[in-house]
Formats: sequence, structure tokens, C-alpha cells
Amino acid sequence: MDYFVGENVFTLNSGTEFSQFDRLKAFNHHQKGSAVLLTRNYNRMLAHDIEKHHLDPKQVINMYDFFQGAMNVERKEQSLRLLDSIPLTDYHIVGIDNNKSELTYNGKRIGLINVMPETIGLVGSIEYYDSLGQKAVTEYWDWRGFKSMVETYHPDGSVAMQQYLHLDGTPALEVTHMHIGEKVRPTMWKLLDYKGRDRQFRTENQLFTYFMDEIMVDQPGNIISDRRDLDEAVLNAKYGQKFAYVHSVPFKYWDKPTKGVLPAYEIAVNGVGDKKFAKVLVPTEQMASDVKNALADLPDIQVVDDSYVEKVAEPKELNQEITLAYVGRLSEEKNIIDLVKAFKEIHQELPNTKLQLQGYYSGKNYQEKVEKLIKTSKLTDQVEVVNYNAKQTVDQKADLFLNTSNSEGFGMNMLKSMGYGTPVISYGVPYVEGSLIRSGVNGDCVDNRTPKKLAHRVIKVLTNQSLYQKLSAGAIETAKKHDENNFIKSWQDFI
Repeated sequence: MDYFVGENVFTLNSGTEFSQFDRLKAFNHHQKGSAVLLTRNYNRMLAHDIEKHHLDPKQVINMYDFFQGAMNVERKEQSLRLLDSIPLTDYHIVGIDNNKSELTYNGKRIGLINVMPETIGLVGSIEYYDSLGQKAVTEYWDWRGFKSMVETYHPDGSVAMQQYLHLDGTPALEVTHMHIGEKVRPTMWKLLDYKGRDRQFRTENQLFTYFMDEIMVDQPGNIISDRRDLDEAVLNAKYGQKFAYVHSVPFKYWDKPTKGVLPAYEIAVNGVGDKKFAKVLVPTEQMASDVKNALADLPDIQVVDDSYVEKVAEPKELNQEITLAYVGRLSEEKNIIDLVKAFKEIHQELPNTKLQLQGYYSGKNYQEKVEKLIKTSKLTDQVEVVNYNAKQTVDQKADLFLNTSNSEGFGMNMLKSMGYGTPVISYGVPYVEGSLIRSGVNGDCVDNRTPKKLAHRVIKVLTNQSLYQKLSAGAIETAKKHDENNFIKSWQDFI
């Protein structure tokens, strides 16, 4: 059995999670029941997010679900007006808008009911108020239709206690929050009457280690840690052979590997005390070589594929109206500002072009910077920001995929784009240039990483139909080399 360890199946996921999803599907397609994804974070929307990303719920085990006895529960829609705890003979529910309703008793407002996201009239959470009108208790409901967690508060409004519930409403786990200095922090996780006694943990990761031990006591196997803040928890587990997959550039300076690794990667490559990973897994030969050159005490390193292409399309021809695309996180390290600047140059030369950016912003400040640049560049009608959608990506119909990120561990989004026959024009960064993108074959890499240089390369391709067709055909051939069969071959030692 192979266990892939992550934080969550998020509503908005990064490449790390998508890599896990691909691996989970491929392993179980090759040998059914051979792999599961273990997740740490509490997520009352988990069942919804699993379905949205087309995962098998039996192949995802969440720590909170496990201890709450809430695994493999069928969904039952719970209307906010049909709650047993709020008989309408005594209470009144008054709709405020589509997202919330007021709860009253004898004409007095005693609570607020929030509608479950992406639903109509289903209960999501209920806030109850004390006699002074202060929030005293919040009940949170799981997507599957049961009350999952109850939260109480300190007098200053900060969280005091969270109780995670069994399906019958009794508490399974308590998390205590206390004032430490000027901040309120969780200080204790307590499993209640678990196997006949209470069990206390100082951190969530300690509880997660215990959870992994409980999962693997009867069926140990390979444990692959994909998230750096979970590395120590994995190393502390009693069972299984442990591996760390490094998806991103681990070095302090991406262009100077010998200057050392980032603090977040220390445990992955060096371990903790006498506990070390059996192997460090990386997506490219170049990264493996750089890790070896950067460290005096060399870990055992193995190159295994980060992702694969499920289905390969046909090569493309240029459209009359040109669409340029980027799919991924809209964040500073992805350098979206340079992408917009490059598009401004392209659009001035080729007015029949438009740019589609698909993903989610890393934060409000960066979103405002990008939107301001689009507006001041007078590109509001030519640049479209498309909502994150795991299954409908804009690069499927785009003419070119553009990438201006400062660094990449592999470039999963670019590989997926090639599977659609969409060539990639990218800044020339390690682990993409040469490893994935070959200039003149399946796209182009710009070593002098400036918006003007990128724009020049894009214009060169878009004004030469035969060159474009050659690159599109090359992108397809690259994608074929990264199909599911080759992916499984690279992971053969683990299956």
C-alpha cells in the first residue's frame, strides 16, 4: 500500500495537490486499491471538493473524518428550515438574503443561519448570540448534511474551544485555544474516549502522526510526504518506509543551488536527528544533480514523474483570433505582472490577440496590482481573468501558453497545455528549460527574462504558421512521452 500525505483537498489547489491527485488516480488505475491520500486539515467541504476533482472518496482518508467516525457517509441535504434542533413552532427563521437568515425567539434575535456555499437553503453554519448580542456559539455543518463542529469563544471574541462531533452529535475531539502573549493559539488536541481513554496532543501534527499510526498498524507501506510542514510528522510515524517528494525549487536562490536549501526543505533533505527519509524524490534529473551538488551529506535521490497527460489531442493550426493563456496561481512568484507587460507589447503588434489568465490570486494586494496594470495599460477588454476550474482550462483552446514565473520545479501546467497541442513560450528557468521545454521543438524559452524578449518570441511564432504547426506537433510528442504508462514506469519501485 502507498500512502500519499497532504494537508487537504482544497477548494483551490496548487500544483502539489494536483500532482497527488494524478498519482492517486494512476496508481489505483494500474492496481486498484494500491494507494490512498491521507489529509490532515479539517474541511467540512471535503466531500464536495473530492467530487469536484473527480477523486474516489474511498481513496481519501481525512484525519478528522477518521476520528469522528464520518468516513464514507452518504450525503443527505439538510434544509435550514427542517432542523430538529430548531422547531418552527417555537422559533422563527426570517430570510435576509440568499446567503443568510435570522433566527428569532419571542421576537428577539438569537442567531444567524448561514447557507451552505453553492447551495440554496441548506444549512452551513449557525451562530448563536448571548443576552448581550455577542456571538457565543457557532455550529458548523458538513457538506454531507450533519453537524460536524461546535465552536465557543473567549470574552474578547477569539476562539476558546472547538469540538469535533461524532455523527450522533457527541464530541470525538476537542481543541483548546488559549492566550499566549498577545495572541490566541490552539494549545491542546484531545481525543475523547478513543479506544477506552482520552489522549492528549500538543500539536495538530502530533495528532496526525498518531492518525497515520492508526491507519498503518495493520497495513504498513510506503509513505510519501508531499508537503514540507508535514515532513516531521511523517518521520515520527512508527510504520512504513518514508519518502519526501520535492515538487518545487528547494534552494535559497533558485539560480545558485550551492548556496543551500530553504529552511522549509531542511527536514526533507536532512531529516531530524537520526530520522531521515529513505529517499528524496524529485521530478527532473537536473534538480537531482543540483541537490547532490548543494549538500555535503547527500540524501538518496530518485527521479520520478510529477505528473502525466491523460489524453493527447491533435496538433493545432493558428486561429484568426489569437488566444494566449496562462493557467495556475496568480501570485508574485508566478510573475503575472511581467505576463501582462509582455502581452501589452504583443497586442500592440498583433491587435487580434487576447490574453486569458485562469486561476486564483494569492492575495488581495497582488490582485489589485495586476488589475491596476491591466487598467492603466488599457487592456481591460483584451485581458480576461477566468475563474479557477480544474476540469475546464482555457489552454485547451488557446494558441499559446505563456509562462513568466521566477522558478518552477517541473511545470505541470505547461505539460498539461502541451497535451492539448498548445506550445509554451516561457522564461528560461531551471527544471523547465531543457527538461520540459525545448526551444524550437515544443515551444521556446527566453533566457533574457524580460517582457519585451518574451513578446518578441511570441510574435515570431504567431506570424509564422509553419513554425507554429511544428511547435504544436512537438508539444503533442512531448505529451505522449509523459503519458500514464510512462508515469507508472517511473514509479515502478513503489507499486
